[in-house]
Amino acid sequence: MPRRVRPRTLTVSALAAVGLLSAVNGALTGVGSAAPAPAVPPDTNAKTSVTVTCPFADPLGARKLTTETAATLPAQAKTGTSATIREFATKLTLPRDVALALLPAGATAGSLQGSLNVDLAVHQGDRADKVPVPLTVAATPLPDTGDVTLTATGAVPEIALNTVGAVTFDVTAPTLSLTAVPPAGTVATQPAPLIACTLDPDQQTTLGKVLVLPPVKPGTAAKKPAAAAAEAPAPGDPPTEDEFAVPLSLVTIMTRSTVKKLGATVTADPSFLINGLFILNLNDGSSRVTGSTTFNQATTSFLGFGFVPTTATVEFLPVDYRNSKIIEVAGNITTDPDTGATFLNTTLQVMARLSNAKVNGVPLDLGPDCVTAQTVTLTLDGPYEAFGVGHIQTDPDKGFRLPAFTGCGTGGQDLSPLLTGMSSGDGNQAYVDTYNLVVCTDPDSTQCPPGSNGPPPDALKAAAKHAEKAVKKPH
Repeated sequence: MPRRVRPRTLTVSALAAVGLLSAVNGALTGVGSAAPAPAVPPDTNAKTSVTVTCPFADPLGARKLTTETAATLPAQAKTGTSATIREFATKLTLPRDVALALLPAGATAGSLQGSLNVDLAVHQGDRADKVPVPLTVAATPLPDTGDVTLTATGAVPEIALNTVGAVTFDVTAPTLSLTAVPPAGTVATQPAPLIACTLDPDQQTTLGKVLVLPPVKPGTAAKKPAAAAAEAPAPGDPPTEDEFAVPLSLVTIMTRSTVKKLGATVTADPSFLINGLFILNLNDGSSRVTGSTTFNQATTSFLGFGFVPTTATVEFLPVDYRNSKIIEVAGNITTDPDTGATFLNTTLQVMARLSNAKVNGVPLDLGPDCVTAQTVTLTLDGPYEAFGVGHIQTDPDKGFRLPAFTGCGTGGQDLSPLLTGMSSGDGNQAYVDTYNLVVCTDPDSTQCPPGSNGPPPDALKAAAKHAEKAVKKPH
């Protein structure tokens, strides 16, 4: 029987991967003693670095410093709940001469302590607010040589959520209050001066974003009127006023296909999803993805008619391949109600083209328009996470049909019947792996999270196992 699915609500893993926070505002939030949100799956980590200019007293003068802010963010957020941002910390690196100037005159060793106050700037549409976050710098000894790194930690006020939509959190410049740690048994006699730093212009300050969802009661989607269901947007339609779109950045697409008659496997180099969007319906929680891609050429070797050594370049092209190389991609995301696994279903209309053929090592000129006489319909389905790994494929039993070829050959030689007889037919398979790469701008690549530099093999193996289990599970 077919797999039972329901329209997919935005999963926690998707929210976490997009780097979500929770919404705050005065007009946007209430900060206070609201009850914590219900327990949710694992939170996510966020980090951003900015440069600031801090006006130290003469003779030091204004100095450009780097602050790095990190926090553990809630994995999901809904209106009517509250959110707690945990493990909030800001690192500040002081040049050695600045650190020494904060010690007693003439001292070459010692420790610094104090406070660092920052605001979280919150934006939603044309509304904005700030949440003050007081941080404490514990006593930190100066190293024997080099600069000193101070770490300021503190608690972010609990944040009540009351506004649906996308909210952005940005870091701001800190106000510093640093002083030398006095000798044991003594107290500081002078208050530490306040140093109000300013953000340097033209830099990215976003720590994270949140999509605050309305509370969706079980069965909401099922109870939608038939008229409303009929008006639901198609997978490839642009977002409606009831939907919110989250950009999908750096999604790698890896494609592989098999041609049954040839006994050949065609594996293309990775390509990318262009202008990808994860689109969430704010009313019923259903979701879909849209975007476009280009499938790279792939050269494969096979035995024509089972005995003729042949190589050829194979590629999937858009139907209007003479004017464009962009293939539109769109599909609905559904959830298995028994396991919670999420699936993507999409149908692509493409043309298949052959070129650069060699038979027994001898070039065979197929011309520029050796394509299928009809479009190839690829209906793909399988486990999928828009902000993680996906593994979709054609039906394991039916596969897809490769139509007859036309326009093959040059100089009056019609090779179309030869290629049709050699390769066209049913039972071919197409496999597509997707991996949403993590964006990392840290100059130290060792500090980037796993997956920043490409799909980790373990993740793809996990996706393949997930797909295998999904196929074996009775539908």
